[in-house]
Amino acid sequence: MTRFLDTCFFNATFIKHIDVPCDEFKPNNTQITCAGTVFISNDDQAIVMAFRGTVGSAELAEELSFYNITTTFPGGGTVHKFYYNGLQSMWNNGLRDAFFTAKNTYPTYELWVIGGSMGGALAAITSAYISQLGYMNPKDIKMFSFGEPRIGHMDFASRYASLVPWAYRVVHRNDEVPHAIPLTAGYRHHGNEIWYNNTMADGDPYIECDDIESLNCSDSVPENLWTWNDHGTYFGATSWGYWNCTKFINPPV
Repeated sequence: MTRFLDTCFFNATFIKHIDVPCDEFKPNNTQITCAGTVFISNDDQAIVMAFRGTVGSAELAEELSFYNITTTFPGGGTVHKFYYNGLQSMWNNGLRDAFFTAKNTYPTYELWVIGGSMGGALAAITSAYISQLGYMNPKDIKMFSFGEPRIGHMDFASRYASLVPWAYRVVHRNDEVPHAIPLTAGYRHHGNEIWYNNTMADGDPYIECDDIESLNCSDSVPENLWTWNDHGTYFGATSWGYWNCTKFINPPV
């Protein structure tokens, strides 16, 4: 893990990697796991939580087939039980301790929470959870996701901005995953959406939609055009951190 941090950052400190079973039906099922890494980016003065995406067809099926099973988020709001269960599984098995170790060591640093696909869902719900419980000032939390599926109903989506004011969901063109959990089940995306209706090459334009489920962004794409191909590549990277991550030419000063 430290090798990948050294590839991507000039001054990073590894805290902990968590990879635990998170099957809501079979708690010890090692075929369905949730994973995340906590590290410090000292140049950015940030505590970083980075969450892994979906691994395997069984995990994908549980995410996208059981969205009708929901739970209540602390403070109010209806959320997908699988994602909330994933958060709790990690939180109680190392993520909480890693977060507080980092926070107590670097009390002035911001918290950056990131992830793609299922990892984006975990990033969104984890950042909201930390804010809701008062573990971090909302103004010091930044959430960035890529290809994030819907994670909650309108009662959750509408209050998300108060919990995590600095939050951006990046969607690549006709990516199917952000739409796979349907509106008809009561789910709504939280803001703000950044939609790249292109190949996401360096310098490509994007559209920002602050409203929930704005038809000016990816909701404008008809269902027959949704594709998994656009889910697999964001900013030209298919396995960021393994093959495509490079440092800036010059380190920050």
